[in-house]
Amino acid sequence: MKNNLILFIIMLIQINVFSQNINKDIRQGVKLYEDSSYVEAEQKFRNALQKDQDSFVSSFNLADAIYKQENYEKSESLFKALAEKAETKEEKSMSYHNFGNSLFKQEKIKESVAAYKNALRNNPSDQESKYNLSLAQNLLKKQEENKENKKEEDKKEEEKEEEKKEEEENESDESQENKEPQDQQKPENPQDPNEMTEEEAQQMLDALEQQEKELQEDLQKKKRKAVNLKIEKDW
Repeated sequence: MKNNLILFIIMLIQINVFSQNINKDIRQGVKLYEDSSYVEAEQKFRNALQKDQDSFVSSFNLADAIYKQENYEKSESLFKALAEKAETKEEKSMSYHNFGNSLFKQEKIKESVAAYKNALRNNPSDQESKYNLSLAQNLLKKQEENKENKKEEDKKEEEKEEEKKEEEENESDESQENKEPQDQQKPENPQDPNEMTEEEAQQMLDALEQQEKELQEDLQKKKRKAVNLKIEKDW
């Protein structure tokens, strides 16, 4: 019994030392974090996490140090996992808040809104989450308005292009219509059955000239007769 008690005391001492080593890594990591030495702080938090893989503090601080290095994709993954396995509402709220921040930094605004809402569900009095939620919602609204405006602009641009295309097609049709009569006005081989050939026209002209000549001769004869008659009457 005595030996068992000594063993139990030794175990308590070992646990206490082990815990102190973890806390030492965390304290050193926090100091480095506050000095903006985020890479070194990350390593300290990893050391603490290796000694106690279930430590929420070590995991949260590690994710936060990675976030400060602007590795938002990695911090997003870490904070999401923390939020899912957190045991208390406070831990869930903190994890969802920083999960939202990681999403926001990657311009995943819609997803960040959902994360901030989850943070507030677990801690309704969290003013920072309220502020970030409002900021994300306003930005999301602006993005949606810009998206709608872009759609309208694209629609108007398409309509302008369609109108321009129609005008060009109409101009092309009019040009073709104007070209066809000109081609018809200059046929290489006219085939109008009512149109006289050059030979036929010359024959008709000759006939008209002959008729005119005969008519003039008849008129001259009549004039001569008329003169004779008049002279005879006067005499």
